[in-house]
Amino acid sequence: MARVLVVITPAEGHVNPSLGLVTQLTDNGEEVVYVCTEEYRSRIEQTGAQVLTYPFPQDAFSHDPVLKPQEYKHPYPFIYMMVGGIIRRMIPEVLRVIENQRFDYLIFDSLMGWGGTILAEKLGIPAVCSIASFAFVEPLGTDQGFNEKETDTKELYEATMKITRELAQEFQVSIPAMEEISAHAGRLKLVYTSRYFQPQAEKLDDSFIFAGPSIIPRQDAPDFPFELLRERFPQTVYIAMGTILNKNLDFYRLCFEALGNLPVNVVLSSGKYTDMEPLADRIPTNFIVKPYVAQLDMLQHTDVFITHAGMNSTSEALYYNVPLVMIPLTSDQPLVANRVQELGAGITLDKHNLSPTVLREALSEVLSNPLYKQPASPDNNKHGDQQAKLTNPGE
Repeated sequence: MARVLVVITPAEGHVNPSLGLVTQLTDNGEEVVYVCTEEYRSRIEQTGAQVLTYPFPQDAFSHDPVLKPQEYKHPYPFIYMMVGGIIRRMIPEVLRVIENQRFDYLIFDSLMGWGGTILAEKLGIPAVCSIASFAFVEPLGTDQGFNEKETDTKELYEATMKITRELAQEFQVSIPAMEEISAHAGRLKLVYTSRYFQPQAEKLDDSFIFAGPSIIPRQDAPDFPFELLRERFPQTVYIAMGTILNKNLDFYRLCFEALGNLPVNVVLSSGKYTDMEPLADRIPTNFIVKPYVAQLDMLQHTDVFITHAGMNSTSEALYYNVPLVMIPLTSDQPLVANRVQELGAGITLDKHNLSPTVLREALSEVLSNPLYKQPASPDNNKHGDQQAKLTNPGE
């Protein structure tokens, strides 16, 4: 059997989708060496993979000015983040921890971009790109009306290419063009959704493999009193805004005001690094607030999911037939939310025009209207096989 090197960006939304794939590889007898950070050791080891770690600031994507997600209105800021925040920091560390080891092929995270090509070339092995979001037909931020001639754009281009040239010299590889840095490389590109859900799928060639959502239970998930939910109210709303931009106490205060008097259970996952103490005396009686909730388990008890529309969370919700109220914050989240709304499985709200009334009315609409649940369900007879592709693993 083959010896496989897996290198994934140390972020929840990128590591979690890879776990099902790695589990399948180890079950098939492959020897998998997974390089990541210590924070993810436990869940990776549960797949049967060997874990090698390198130092990387914990919660870096929340506070690091280069890595912190933003609304990309032009491709260059996203590409700079990849080069300056990901490739420059990760590639030397990965090569250090795997020094003198041999592998048959590489699986690398799409957020590494050109970094995956560097690893494959240095190791002399073929590569597979793991895509945790949509496959980008065009670079993220394209066609947002940003002026190419503005000084800031030129400076960002030069800063990005300066780092790129330095890295190419350090690793003795060719210097890529700007647009090649973020392109999906590798002989195969594995996308954790269906071709039906993927926008502009017709523009992607056969090297893109649509495997469907990667769903694998977390064995280290904390216990949750699910039995209390239906004893209180017949319907349950779950709120989780991801693991990066989840410290907005004003948003949680808005949720309390919007939903506190509704006859529904509301479960709020506030985030491991969020200090909820300032709001402790304001939590309504119909709320259960936890720093972390086992999302896959929670979704099986959920009627509507209020979410930031991250690709991982959205795929998991659709897998369990849960319609969504989406408040996209940054990065690819507006694209994901727009696609869900386009297919009729949820409502998208504007974070800039959010109020308790707007949130309450959107939730009430999705809770009371069964039409939102139909597109989220693979058992929907009205839409048949085409709609089933939205959540069915594989094509």
